[in-house]
Amino acid sequence: MFIMSLDEINIEIEKINTYLSQCLWMDFEFCRMNAGQIVLSGSIDQSSNEYAIDIEFEEPYFVSTLFLWHADTSNLFIELADEDETIEMNKKYHVELGNYIFKISAEGFNNQPIIIAAKKISCKILNDNPFSKS
Repeated sequence: MFIMSLDEINIEIEKINTYLSQCLWMDFEFCRMNAGQIVLSGSIDQSSNEYAIDIEFEEPYFVSTLFLWHADTSNLFIELADEDETIEMNKKYHVELGNYIFKISAEGFNNQPIIIAAKKISCKILNDNPFSKS
């Protein structure tokens, strides 16, 4: 089983945060959620199925979430839990070794309301400039 290093995780997180910081807004929803994979897809218009970004979590262990939310693109969208938060999550949910705990921000919340524990993360940029007029 391939395990992502902390450096690889941070590269993917940086890719996601950099992309979203260049967007005026982004709405997210879960497009897939099962024991093997969770896929968050972001679009600028929820009435279409034209996604701009997919964020995939492989081998998820735990999810606490909203099902649909708006990203505040002026703040970090995703980050890893710090050491104290990780200890607290492990006490509550017995998160297995090898999982990273991701915190995802949503507009209108002071704390990240979305928590995903998973072994891997990857990002697919589907539209480099979703706000272009072409």
